[in-house]
Amino acid sequence: MWPLRTMLFIPAHKRDWAERVDRFAPDSVVIDLEDALPLELKVEGRAMARDMIGLMKEKGIPAFVRINAMSETGAEDVSAIVCDGLAGIMPPKSRTVEEIRALDRLLGYEEGRAGLPHGQVAIMPLPETAEGLWAARDLAAASNRCRGIIGVTGGPISGDVARAVGFSPSLEGTEQLYLASKMVLDSRAGGAVYPMASIIGTKLDDHAAVEMLVKRAKSLGFTGAVLIHPSHVAIAQKVFRPTEDEIRYFAGMIAAMEDAFARGDAAVSYRGSMVDYAMLPLAREVVEEGRRNGVTTQ
Repeated sequence: MWPLRTMLFIPAHKRDWAERVDRFAPDSVVIDLEDALPLELKVEGRAMARDMIGLMKEKGIPAFVRINAMSETGAEDVSAIVCDGLAGIMPPKSRTVEEIRALDRLLGYEEGRAGLPHGQVAIMPLPETAEGLWAARDLAAASNRCRGIIGVTGGPISGDVARAVGFSPSLEGTEQLYLASKMVLDSRAGGAVYPMASIIGTKLDDHAAVEMLVKRAKSLGFTGAVLIHPSHVAIAQKVFRPTEDEIRYFAGMIAAMEDAFARGDAAVSYRGSMVDYAMLPLAREVVEEGRRNGVTTQ
């Protein structure tokens, strides 16, 4: 299922939202047991999340769950929700390697109890403290389950990350560029090759601002967007998914390189530019994603 281009948050107690999520066609959903769930529903919400995971499985949509912090009630959340259909866990306020390793071990135990293949459930660390943001590379490397660090690309509303680092967020985002780039590099350096950007801090109906933030996230190296409103899904899909022209361009590049190999060459002029082995991995990734999304190269 990777790369996921969109992950859409749904509070665990909003089953009616989940029932209608098909119309927005997100690549995945994040069922939220943390900030979007009222405090009085924290325990009851676990059964709601498990029910919603089953609903997403019926719809063919990978389901992730943002649990509460491992330093709080995250372990209890995990024990209640691991079941068939759970694609991954997003631990918020991830701070230390020990927390990620403890989550890894717990997931292995709960997978066994549920009769699931070991390693099926991914981990997407969400560092939101100064300690966790500094240690993001180590968090990504702490478990083979880690698929990507969740970073933030935000507008002018302060959240956990802004408060932790001490910057005042703006729509221009200059103050966030170092940190966002660090999350991308740390994620990849730690072996978690799908860093995702949480798009926050704009008016929900300001789609131009959302698109600008999504484009910024892509340009910085994030592979997809974590979204808080369904109307933002189509925007992020358009930005992150390769276009038909891009897919055909890279398919042509692969064909040109194959012709070069047949002649005994390792580089070739393609559409006015020199291409060689180094360009092929990206070309193949783009063409494969196009194939998965039904785009032909003929």
